[in-house]
Amino acid sequence: MSGLHAGAPLLGGSPPVGRMSGLVVDADRADRTLPIECWYPIAADGATAPTVYELLPGTGFTSAGAFDAPPAPGRSPLVLFSHGRTGTRIAYTLLCEALAALGCVVISADHPGDTLIDFALEIAVDDATNERQRVEDARLLLDAALGEADGVPAEVRAAIDPDRIAVAGHSYGGYTALGLAAGAFGAPDERVRAVVGLQAYTRALTDADLARVGVPTLLSVATRDATTPPAVDADRPWVLLATPDTLRVDVADAAHQACSDVGLYAELAPQVPDLPQNLRDYLEETAADTREAGMRSWREAVALQARIATGFLDEVLGIDPARGAGTLAALAADPAVTLQRRRA
Repeated sequence: MSGLHAGAPLLGGSPPVGRMSGLVVDADRADRTLPIECWYPIAADGATAPTVYELLPGTGFTSAGAFDAPPAPGRSPLVLFSHGRTGTRIAYTLLCEALAALGCVVISADHPGDTLIDFALEIAVDDATNERQRVEDARLLLDAALGEADGVPAEVRAAIDPDRIAVAGHSYGGYTALGLAAGAFGAPDERVRAVVGLQAYTRALTDADLARVGVPTLLSVATRDATTPPAVDADRPWVLLATPDTLRVDVADAAHQACSDVGLYAELAPQVPDLPQNLRDYLEETAADTREAGMRSWREAVALQARIATGFLDEVLGIDPARGAGTLAALAADPAVTLQRRRA
């Protein structure tokens, strides 16, 4: 395995986190199989063997998480995280570790038919199929997290507070999160208490879908986003999402990949001599918007997205409301950040 490292945790002073893997299978959908990753708080004196995220056979990087370390005692809020188009369950590791460090269990799954491998092999599904599969995947993953289906490690399930659940996602993952809460393919999932959409793709949701989202929702918007432009994918939902404590945060020096690991991958790529040229080109192209003039560095951008998400979740899930209020107040003081809030 290549000796690459992601660097220090995004949020300084963060407590340690653990990581476990699993496999969730849906017998009702022809044994559709979802590989999953789980991140969670661990005790300060817990195991510290670093976790390795394998990007290609023999090529990966280590980060802050401790592989297979037992969760800390007690129960923590759950955040289901859905990756974007052509993403994977480990394409947001730094963000997911940061959310776990601040007190959440985070579970992410691949969405078969819409991963990088599916696109590389030209077997990706069409949009309508993808949208249905994603929402059904999220519902199954929530079932598994709560012990109603198999696949989530028992130690992780025992660490979840079933009354404090958020569903989050980036880009098409934002569609997934909103679709689950709205009941885009069925009834709204009443287990969901909050939604986090990071540079969310929303144009495939109807006005009626968005109006049915009955829980506090965060829209984190990158104003230089050319993939999910604010005028297309943020302005309409902001009008239609009427639930109190819904929050919109616009970041002026960020673009579509503000919350993903793409910037990290592009930074590490020159250290991998055997990386296929087509993959190197893909990383460079995808990470280009993190390097434009006037942008925060990719690490600063992901850390900012983590603060935005945790400030919101601290408040709406009651994790640490005082900390959340302080985080959001500090964000409001940033000249590149604009906060808008729906009050009761």
